[in-house]
Amino acid sequence: MFFGGLQRTTLVDYPGKIAATVFTMGCNFRCPYCHNPELVLPELIKKQPKISEAEVLKFLQNRQGLLEGLCITGGEPTMHLDLADFLRRVKALGFKVKLDSNGSFPDRLKKLINQHLVDYIAMDVKFPLEKYVLVTKGRVPLENVRKSVDLLKQGKVDYEFRTTLVPKILTKEDVLQIVEWIKPAPKYFLQRFRGKKTLDPEFSNLRGWPEEEMRSLLEEIKPNFKECALR
Repeated sequence: MFFGGLQRTTLVDYPGKIAATVFTMGCNFRCPYCHNPELVLPELIKKQPKISEAEVLKFLQNRQGLLEGLCITGGEPTMHLDLADFLRRVKALGFKVKLDSNGSFPDRLKKLINQHLVDYIAMDVKFPLEKYVLVTKGRVPLENVRKSVDLLKQGKVDYEFRTTLVPKILTKEDVLQIVEWIKPAPKYFLQRFRGKKTLDPEFSNLRGWPEEEMRSLLEEIKPNFKECALR
């Protein structure tokens, strides 16, 4: 595998663990508010400096005893057929693995879980299912997203759901529909929108939801989850 970035230390990406983060390249979604367009758009991926799997594994080997885990994010990591082989090598070095995913490949997620190659999964639930066309652009069967939600709710691996509170296209009513869809679940996080650099330039100058609205919504939905917070 080749990666588009390596964050050598993070205290926030893997709950409760000191970790590193690698960024895979390529995504089958086109979220207009995505803040990593260089990992999504083919024309930008071509220009992105690449880090080899061997480089990442050597880095991890040198950090044994210092780091506890590795976060795999993107792009969409499960697009890569060689992901499982890479994760086996990471696990062999003694690291825990957290995977970020949009849930578009439920069968691959299931195999990773059954083969004990992931310890924690964070799945982005972007909209109520009927609005997913805004980000999938017809590239992904909506049933795949539903299957991934159902898979994680089986509880065979530690997991969280999360939703970015995007201005203009995501409403409070959308979030309440998402809550009805994913509950009960142990963890659900609302994420603040970050502008400046976005896949669709129209979103780069948008302001996020007002803080008061986000916190009010959080208080309303909290009772449905064991852990629910605003990031």
